[in-house]
Amino acid sequence: MDPPPDDFAESLAQLLEPGQQDRIAEIIEAATRLDDKGLQAFLQKFAARVRASPAPIKPEELLRLLHVAERGGQSTAT
Repeated sequence: MDPPPDDFAESLAQLLEPGQQDRIAEIIEAATRLDDKGLQAFLQKFAARVRASPAPIKPEELLRLLHVAERGGQSTAT
């Protein structure tokens, strides 16, 4: 696996709700502790969210994605 590009942190910061970087970093760090399947589910849902909307990502959104990934990637929302 290739390392992230040098400007990865700056690019990611542009996607996040201003002033929420620390809280979002905590959630992303928690996602890195998931097993491989859970982390894959989190990253796929995170990427889908980025593609779906140009709105800044809020901590609550990422927390929901984390909880879905913890359940094995299956959302209970309709």
